[in-house]
Amino acid sequence: MRKNLRRQEYQFRHFIRISAKEELFLIGKSILAVSMIDYCFYQSYVALIPLSLPGLCFYRIERKDLLHRKKEEIRQQFKEMLLLVVAGQKAGYSVENALLNSYEDMENLYGKDSGICLMLREIRAGLSNNRKASKLWEKMGESCDIEEIKEFASVFDIARESSGNIDAVMEKTSRTIENRAETRKEIETLLSARKLEQKIMNVMPFLLIFYISISSPGYFDRFYHTFQGVSIMTVCLIIYFCAYIMGIKIAAIET
Repeated sequence: MRKNLRRQEYQFRHFIRISAKEELFLIGKSILAVSMIDYCFYQSYVALIPLSLPGLCFYRIERKDLLHRKKEEIRQQFKEMLLLVVAGQKAGYSVENALLNSYEDMENLYGKDSGICLMLREIRAGLSNNRKASKLWEKMGESCDIEEIKEFASVFDIARESSGNIDAVMEKTSRTIENRAETRKEIETLLSARKLEQKIMNVMPFLLIFYISISSPGYFDRFYHTFQGVSIMTVCLIIYFCAYIMGIKIAAIET
């Protein structure tokens, strides 16, 4: 069981990659967040040690958000690929050849290291080994956990087994996925204002404390250098962190 989970995680990372540059950016962002918390709530180097825990939580949250955005990029790329495949079928190509021919266009659009190009290379390698295209796409959908790819694999397999009109099936499937993508985009647009408000509210406490510290030096000294003050700041930080997590979960439910 554990080996299967590790293998699925590897496949997921294989198609949805975080580059070394992105990892360094996330680490730097987490260090900056911890430094801001320390400056605003404690102003003590000793506090950096226990603050490494919320810093790690912040890193994991940001990393998960980055993976989610990359997953949505693959979803969009898959939609574009299906449109190219349908166009190739109308030009007289078989489904397999249309899939293979779409690789060059997708590489020009998104680059050879994009998720969809990695998938198409995997498909091409599988087809050369006489593996079924539907099973290959099913594997891609499961590894990336993208419903549209898994549904496409199921529809593709049924159409092949029943000797149905594969061209019509592909066109209908691509239209359905495109409509779903447009609906998802409309929802994201409606929620973008709320997400922006959430981000502004997340930084407001830090901006407020920073402004008071600059305009009135020593105003927070009693909070930084007494046991009661440190306790109050710790309670405030816990409340802030809970509100931060709650805001993320609410946004995730809405999307």
